[in-house]
Amino acid sequence: MDTTTLDMILRATADRLTAMNPDTTISANSLHSEVQLSVWNHHGTYNDTIVGRDITAVLTVLADIPLTGTRGAYAEQLRAQAGAVTR
Repeated sequence: MDTTTLDMILRATADRLTAMNPDTTISANSLHSEVQLSVWNHHGTYNDTIVGRDITAVLTVLADIPLTGTRGAYAEQLRAQAGAVTR
């Protein structure tokens, strides 16, 4: 996955996290769901091996960000990470 694609998916995931219940505690399940939806949206499909690899790649990048706080706070961390990816 190139850095431009990763940046777009991180930003889309952050937007999804803040669009619904931003004050709710972040969970591994909600993060995975939002990443999955962002990758599906980016590719326009959900049944391709590249999609699965991209979901795994994004979740691997996010493994270093502690899964604590609210969905909104986590989204801010994603936006910061997204900016760091393209610098």
